[in-house]
Amino acid sequence: MLTGILLTLAAAACFECSYVLQALQVRAVPEMTRASVGGLRRLAARPVWLTSIALGLAGFGLQVLALRHVPLSLVQPLLATGLLGLLAFSATVLGEPVGRREVLAVVAIVAGVTLIALADPQRGTDPAPGLAFVLVAIALGLLALSAFVLRRPGGGELLAGAIAADALAALAAAEAARALPDVLPAAGWCALAAAGGIAAIAAESAVLQRRGAARVAPVVLAGQVAVPVALAPLVIGERWGTPVLLVCGLALVIAGSALLASSAGVSRLALGHPEHEVGGRG
Repeated sequence: MLTGILLTLAAAACFECSYVLQALQVRAVPEMTRASVGGLRRLAARPVWLTSIALGLAGFGLQVLALRHVPLSLVQPLLATGLLGLLAFSATVLGEPVGRREVLAVVAIVAGVTLIALADPQRGTDPAPGLAFVLVAIALGLLALSAFVLRRPGGGELLAGAIAADALAALAAAEAARALPDVLPAAGWCALAAAGGIAAIAAESAVLQRRGAARVAPVVLAGQVAVPVALAPLVIGERWGTPVLLVCGLALVIAGSALLASSAGVSRLALGHPEHEVGGRG
């Protein structure tokens, strides 16, 4: 379990750095009215954005390796600890004060992850996904595609599409971890996870241009944690030793993540505006 936890923490660091770099680049391109391949093409022309994608891919690889050791029900909440790195950066480098909100959020996240670990979730043992996985994957895929198909989707539709795509990517990553060391099946699951990740990036990029990160990040993070964990027993056969502890821990992680993501320093970093604090410009 220790190996899995360390790999997950490394993945969280990669994902958070990737998100910050993506946000910086999203603010520099013309407005994206919806998730689209054209918007991704414009972003792909920017080297910093490509660097962010490389970091995201590194995080995904570490996540798959972590899922070889610990269940998805623990990995997803642990990924939320990447916010603690943004908090530390905003406090030490940007000089953003750490108030009661931030302290309470950190305590909630740490306590929540601890409760989830004590709940003793177990990885699924089924050799192949069943009908439930297929049906859930189709539903998540259709919801993710809606962000691309609708001509002018609202912020809610884009957020829902991003969360669905992220959940599909997380579940596919868990299947990739179970398929290893068989290369071909694992590669297929990784391809599905990559498709989900790309769809999530496109939807998040579009919604970040419409709403502040203080409104976007808490919702996306809550969805990234809650949806895959809630679906894990149904679609990938994970077992929760003490369901009450896991549900309480999950609620604490979600609440702490929402509080921390909406705090001043962390939300400015996530939106890609750290210079606001350094130079004092509006």
